[in-house]
Amino acid sequence: MTIKQSTAFLLLASYLSVATAVPAAARGFGGGGGGYHPPSGGFDMHNDAPRSSPQTYSHSSTGPAGTSRTTTAATGANGAGRTTTATNGNYSKTTSSGASSNGNYGRTSTASNGYSSKTSTTTGNTNTGNINHTGSGSSPYGSYNTNASGNTHTGTYNSSTTATNRYGQTYYGGTSVNNGVAYHGAVVSNPYYGGYPAWGWNAGVAWYPAYGYYGGGFWGPYAAGVATAIVFGTIVYNSQTVTSYQVEANSPGAKLLSSYHLTQVPCGPPGLVVIFGPNGGVICANPNSLVSAGNYSVNPNSLTIVSEKS
Repeated sequence: MTIKQSTAFLLLASYLSVATAVPAAARGFGGGGGGYHPPSGGFDMHNDAPRSSPQTYSHSSTGPAGTSRTTTAATGANGAGRTTTATNGNYSKTTSSGASSNGNYGRTSTASNGYSSKTSTTTGNTNTGNINHTGSGSSPYGSYNTNASGNTHTGTYNSSTTATNRYGQTYYGGTSVNNGVAYHGAVVSNPYYGGYPAWGWNAGVAWYPAYGYYGGGFWGPYAAGVATAIVFGTIVYNSQTVTSYQVEANSPGAKLLSSYHLTQVPCGPPGLVVIFGPNGGVICANPNSLVSAGNYSVNPNSLTIVSEKS
């Protein structure tokens, strides 16, 4: 066989090998024992990888007002991310967001115009429902800091904001969402952990409610049902009777009470400090010079309490 004949044979065999991948009806061959049956052979293409879609993306544009934007994005087996930067004179803003296959997601934004600046970060997990947010900003008129945490599954959310004006005066505010009801009230600054960063009371480690525990474990490691905990009275809240239990030593709730110099007492009598913790847990305490009587929610991010005023 000559070289030309050999080459022609290989090309024919390759063609026939590919043709076998096409259904017989499409090729016009008869079924049963008739028709033409090409020999096996040709090139083995089983290990050839299919063409993949682009894993990265980049685009730049300039708007009619002169704002330039550049967006880059990347996707992969473990998640995706996107970053956009916009500039116009002294103004600059960068926003980055992403999500991973394990449910984690996040978004960070920074902006500055040469006069003022601000930044914000939000992180969460779609599986657990936990979400955290921090934000800060400053200008010649003052500055602010915001810390917030919550859970999208249970519908709870707590945020606290500290703002200082150009004269050095400081203001505190907060928002709390419990059982679908939103409250906006003043934050009672924590006298012990007030100067700590987010989660500073827990050595910088984010604390999340534990599933199956009363109050998520904030007041102590009591399993759901709390058969062994000591009952500390009950209260009626939103037409429901809520049972309070003794706070366990060294729990986050114990640190909260200690930092505010509060002493737990049985719930029920009027004129008490009523603190609603994460996941429905509640305790009562006698008021003092730092905390007056009333209802409060806990922001576990900063371990502060916020007065409940709808």
